[in-house]
Amino acid sequence: MSKHWKERLEQQNRLFNAALSNIVHGLCMFDDRGRLILCNTAYARMYDLPPELTREGTPHDDIMAHCIAHGCAPAELDCYFAVVAEAESQHRPAVQNIVLADGRVVKISHSPMDGHAYVATHQDVTEKVRVTDELARANDTLEAKVRERTELVWRQAEVLERLLLQERETNREQRQFVAMASHEFRTPLTIIDGAAQRLLRHRDRGDALFVGEKAEQIRSSVARIIDLMESILEVGRHDAGKGRLVYAPTDLAAMLRRCCERQASISPTHRFHLDLDELGTTIEADESALQQVFTNLLSNAVKYSRGKPDIDIRAWQTGHTVHVAVRDQGIGIDEEDIPQMFDRYFRARTSTGIAGTGIGLHLARQIVDMHQGSIALVSKPGHGSTFTVSLPCTAPADNDVTDLLSIDRMDHSASMTATLSTTRPIG
Repeated sequence: MSKHWKERLEQQNRLFNAALSNIVHGLCMFDDRGRLILCNTAYARMYDLPPELTREGTPHDDIMAHCIAHGCAPAELDCYFAVVAEAESQHRPAVQNIVLADGRVVKISHSPMDGHAYVATHQDVTEKVRVTDELARANDTLEAKVRERTELVWRQAEVLERLLLQERETNREQRQFVAMASHEFRTPLTIIDGAAQRLLRHRDRGDALFVGEKAEQIRSSVARIIDLMESILEVGRHDAGKGRLVYAPTDLAAMLRRCCERQASISPTHRFHLDLDELGTTIEADESALQQVFTNLLSNAVKYSRGKPDIDIRAWQTGHTVHVAVRDQGIGIDEEDIPQMFDRYFRARTSTGIAGTGIGLHLARQIVDMHQGSIALVSKPGHGSTFTVSLPCTAPADNDVTDLLSIDRMDHSASMTATLSTTRPIG
């Protein structure tokens, strides 16, 4: 070899060594017997290799033994050798992040050469992995917060939607109430005004029978207005959660007879047939509240069965439950209206032209529900209706507190009975 080519080769070796030394990543090359061909400074520094382990011909096993002794070998050797096996089997570079025993993460790129020789680069990616993991955790946290906020927004939207629907329903009920009240109050007030005008026109007549007749019309109409107001107030108390029951031993059979006798005096055109043979002695209930329920059912039976005078009332007991069925033979109710019959202000299409408020059955269901009972309806247009009330025979265990509103209601009802001779239920 000439001097010129020798100098040229030496210069290339110096440039190669300079380039190898300045590569920031660790680089190593091993022959087919696992002996070191070359490595750069970054590789030696990465594993703290002494000079004797960086010389050409150093066995790979010696380098690995040094790393194990100094705690910088792969934490899982199987993962490390899997990179080598993958590269050799697929004849292409294999890349994998390897965790070292000292906690560092090294990205090893293993590239096979002819035979079983290979070249590998070792890049310390500990900080990059840490940042990536932190970003992933931050992203997971952010996604969780977004999901949480989204769920919160959806829940709030659902609440707002419910409130909006409630407001619409309240507005609808208010409109229904105004229409109902204006209609229901107008009739008795017209009767009162007419009777009062007749009394004024004939004030010198001195006819006791005439005066008594007009006074009775006035008192009956006043009773109708008061009962309407009481029913509206009672529904409001129950809707506000202020309605309570005063439980006491109640002779249900005697109460039903009284309700029928009272209704018979008001509605002489109808006959009330009682079947109470299968009824027990007493139950624990709020008698005043139940009177409202059965008075309303009897009133409705009369009101919606004009020309059909027979009203059947049957009561019986099964186990610890009593049942009372009120059946008429009147106009009946359309099947599609039955599910709404106990809604406030609702009136069936078959009731068109018949006075009513649509709060009586709503109040009846509230009272029955508070007794932890149930009320059912079976009806067919042209074949009448049957309302069945089922009540437990004993009071629930949590009825220790006596409600003052109920006592006030009972006292008020008693005073009204003493003051007014006629009581008309609201339906």
